[in-house]
Amino acid sequence: MNRMVVALLVFVPSLALAKPVLPGAEHEPALILDETSVTVRVNASGDGKKGYAFQAHVAMGGFANGTDRARIDLKKGGKLFATVKCNLNIEVNNSYAVGDCEYKDKPLTPAGEIVGELIYTDDQTDKDYLVRTFSLTIVHIVEHYDTWSNVPDDTLGAAWIILGHDEDKNGNYRHPELLFWVATGDGLASPTLRCTVNGSKKIADIKLSEGGSDQQITIDTDKTKITWRRVSLMPHIYWGKRETLTYKPSEPDAVLSDNPGKWECALRSDGKTLRILNFGVDADGMVQPDEMQSGKGAIPVFNDRMILIDFRLGKDAATFDKRINPDAMRKSMGFGLPWPDHAHVKAIHASYPKKSGLELR
Repeated sequence: MNRMVVALLVFVPSLALAKPVLPGAEHEPALILDETSVTVRVNASGDGKKGYAFQAHVAMGGFANGTDRARIDLKKGGKLFATVKCNLNIEVNNSYAVGDCEYKDKPLTPAGEIVGELIYTDDQTDKDYLVRTFSLTIVHIVEHYDTWSNVPDDTLGAAWIILGHDEDKNGNYRHPELLFWVATGDGLASPTLRCTVNGSKKIADIKLSEGGSDQQITIDTDKTKITWRRVSLMPHIYWGKRETLTYKPSEPDAVLSDNPGKWECALRSDGKTLRILNFGVDADGMVQPDEMQSGKGAIPVFNDRMILIDFRLGKDAATFDKRINPDAMRKSMGFGLPWPDHAHVKAIHASYPKKSGLELR
């Protein structure tokens, strides 16, 4: 008989450490996690009968020097049960770090409410800072092989647009990047964006190129297989002002600055509308952050090239995503990240469809 144990990971300030843990914003420079980079996985250790291993991929800014460190403390009932060391490559003048936090020692077994923290240690001051809290739902499914995994249902609610290659004046690489998660291992079939500007002007469908990504989480049991994966799409349009591009495209509407205003785009694949994107573009061809970022609890970002947008599931999402859990999406916006406290968030949450897809059993 199958047995499933559900555990909720909620990361809160440490109680067991002898020295205090300070808010990451108090560090100089401020510590900011790159939310577009985050993936947290729990996998069976060996055949899973003894427990699970833990891994998190993170990137953050605010490192003061190359000897600073980071770790994740995992706890249950206020008691520390594992410390996960982060092996990070520190770059960009020692201020930006990226890498993995992995625990592969004695298999972990705690279930129920698990508590943990991503902690940064400033080597010069010997002070600890809380960078980010996480929350995960962990399942343990007992079959021929034991399955341990977290269930990242909340990742489907948010999307980011990255305006990279800002130094590329000729325009060859100055395309936006759209990042979001799906609940399927399937790829997108000839994806496009079908957009209107200011509610009336329709522009030609924008082609999308899908980049590769190894950021995914899979639960594979005797009866069910569900994969969540991060999608990276490059729209075939240029950000910025047309006159700043050395090689100016001849097509109309090929540069965001051609159409400043409010954009509404349907992400389409195989004739189906899978997602809806709403965002503003200013006269300089720059995507504007959603109004929720003006509220209390706005998500910290490195710069104005990393933009959180209004992102909703399309009318055909349930035909593509193998599992949709709107309650989890309303609770947080990716591995336990709290939503900003803003009225617009309520409108986004109200748009979610009913629960659908595969159940874990």
